[in-house]
Amino acid sequence: MNIKISENIKRLRKEKKITQEGLAEIFNVTPAAVSKWENDETYPDITLLFPLSHFFGVSIDELMGYDYMLIEEEIKKVKEEINLAWPINNDWGKAKELTFAARLKYPNDYEIMVKYLFFLTGGTADNDTKVLVQNEKEIFKVCDIILEGCNVENYRLEAITYKAKVLYAKGDELGALELLNNFPSFYHTSGQKIEQLYQKGTKEFYNQLTQNLYELAIFVGNKLGKQISYNKKLSNVEKLSKVEKLVSLYNNISNDSDYDVIVKIIKTAVNEVVNRSDLIGLNNQEIELLEKLKYSINK
Repeated sequence: MNIKISENIKRLRKEKKITQEGLAEIFNVTPAAVSKWENDETYPDITLLFPLSHFFGVSIDELMGYDYMLIEEEIKKVKEEINLAWPINNDWGKAKELTFAARLKYPNDYEIMVKYLFFLTGGTADNDTKVLVQNEKEIFKVCDIILEGCNVENYRLEAITYKAKVLYAKGDELGALELLNNFPSFYHTSGQKIEQLYQKGTKEFYNQLTQNLYELAIFVGNKLGKQISYNKKLSNVEKLSKVEKLVSLYNNISNDSDYDVIVKIIKTAVNEVVNRSDLIGLNNQEIELLEKLKYSINK
């Protein structure tokens, strides 16, 4: 996004058939100042933007050279590049670099703000408390911008979550819980309420019900994988045994469409354990076995 006020002032001045000296006299500045505006050496004082736009018969945005359609296309492209880097290509570094640059270039885009918070804090979970505390002012500043101006509820909830993370990192667990205890329960999610919008037996009801069911299956699978991974009562051998049992169950039901939801839970759970294999202290041989199990259900 480039500010094109210099070339616009020059173009509009010539269209009005007025000299630099004439424009300078009208706005009580020196001809040298107008020359610097047009040569992109300086910008007009902010107090002159409205008088200049009124004089030339254009909006301030037009005077500045903003093209919102082009900017929106730029932002859309940047978001696609970020999503391609992470999570599709698993390139955290590139996605973080793109997001930080986008935050500077498009400071009013709330979706980019949320992505920025994600990469600034290290993700949605397992955050480094030192990072949270070190970036407290920046995190709170961005969160407050979202909460004060954004109407997208998902983004607002993310902002509240990041504020809670900082409070918890600073030792204020009660403050963090106070923020998060106001979140809606499963029964008050948008998907659940949309499902209740339709009469039972209608196509719309069934489609939303199915969508909710599969979202819950992924959620349950994610939690099951974490439960296996972080259960300190289980040895690594026992954890592997649980994964093998899940894969065995998968092999018995994967070809039966009646068990699609259970299949999705199993695949999500196994993938979750594999993704956390390094964090939970598995050795190379155990990780290799997990990778084989994962491959067997994802091929």
